[in-house]
Amino acid sequence: MPDKLKVGIVGCGAIANIRHIPAFLKLKNQVTLQAVCDKNEELATNTARKYGVPGVYSELSQMLAKEKLDIVDICTPPQIHAPLTLEALAGGCHVVLEKPMALKTTDCDQMIAAAQKHNVKLCIVHNQLFYPPVIKARKLVAKGAIGDFIGMRIFMSDPRDEMIMRKDYWVHKLPGGIIGETGPHPVYKSLAFIGRVKNVDVQASRLLEHPWAPFDLFRIDLEGEKGFSSIVISYTSSRRASTIELLGTEGALNIDLLSMLLIRQGKNQSMKPLSLATSALGNAARIAGGVMGNGLSVLTGRGEFYGHNIIISQFVDSVRSNHQPPITAEEGRETVRVIEMIVEKLKTLGGANT
Repeated sequence: MPDKLKVGIVGCGAIANIRHIPAFLKLKNQVTLQAVCDKNEELATNTARKYGVPGVYSELSQMLAKEKLDIVDICTPPQIHAPLTLEALAGGCHVVLEKPMALKTTDCDQMIAAAQKHNVKLCIVHNQLFYPPVIKARKLVAKGAIGDFIGMRIFMSDPRDEMIMRKDYWVHKLPGGIIGETGPHPVYKSLAFIGRVKNVDVQASRLLEHPWAPFDLFRIDLEGEKGFSSIVISYTSSRRASTIELLGTEGALNIDLLSMLLIRQGKNQSMKPLSLATSALGNAARIAGGVMGNGLSVLTGRGEFYGHNIIISQFVDSVRSNHQPPITAEEGRETVRVIEMIVEKLKTLGGANT
C-alpha cells in the first residue's frame, strides 16, 4: 500500500466541486488528487486549475491508461454509472460513486461481480445516513430509546425553480423521471430503519404545468420487514424542507435535516394546557439551542453537515485497512431495487420513462 492513494475524479459538475473534491482534499495526508475527467474538457480544465490537479482527461479510458490510480470517484449522472464503474473496476481501481448505484439491479449485479472478480472495493455515496442527527437517531432506535420501532414518515420539498422547471435537465430522462434522482435519498434512509422492502404503493399528481415532468408530487409507502415508511416528496414549493419522524411504542424522534436537529419526544402527554405549554417551551428551547450550536459549528468550520466528508474518509480507510466500506454495493443495489419497484408503480399511473 503506497503512503498516499492516488485518486481520479470522473465528472466535474457541482457535486464533485462542492462535495467530493473538498472531502478528498481534507485527507491530504492519505490521498493525492491525481486527475480529473469530464466529457466537457473546459469544465475538467477549470476544475483541475481550481484545485491544482495535474491530470486532465475527457475519457476515463485515457485517465486509466496514463495514471496509476488507486481510487476512482464517479460523480456523473446515473445513466452512465454502470459502464464507468465496470471500466474502473476492470482497471484494478477501488470505486466510490454517487447515488443511485445504477438504474437497474441487473447492472448492480454486474458491478458487484466485477468488484469481487478484481478484488477491489465498491462504495455508494448514501451521504444522508452520515448526517449527525441520523447517526444519533439510528443509535437511539437500536437501543430502544423510543420502545419498539413501528415506522417512519419522511417529507422532502425541493424548490420548484431548481430541477422540475428545467426542461433540459438530465433527471427527466431517468426511469421514473425526477424521482429517479431524488428518490434514492428517502429510500436508503428508510431501508436503514425498516429493513428489506416487501411491498410498495405509490400515488402521484401534477400541480404545475411542465409536460416534460408528468408528476411533481409523490406519496410513496414502503412496507419493510421491521416497519413502514411513508414518504412525501414535493417539487412544487418555493422553499426546501427535509424532515424525518421515527415512531416507536414509547415515543418518537423528530429530525430536521436542514437545521440538523433531533428532538426526542416521550409518550403522549396530558392535553391539559399547562402540560402542553411546558412541552412546547421545552421543544422551543431545544430547537433554539440546536440552531445556535449548529450555526457556531458552521461559522467555525467544525461542523459536518453533508455526510460526504465522513463517508469518503471511511471509504479511504476501508481501502487502506482492507475492511468493508461504509456503504456496500449490496446496500446500493437494494436502494435501486426499491426504486425499480416505485418506477413500475408509476408506469401504471402513466408517468414513468421506459
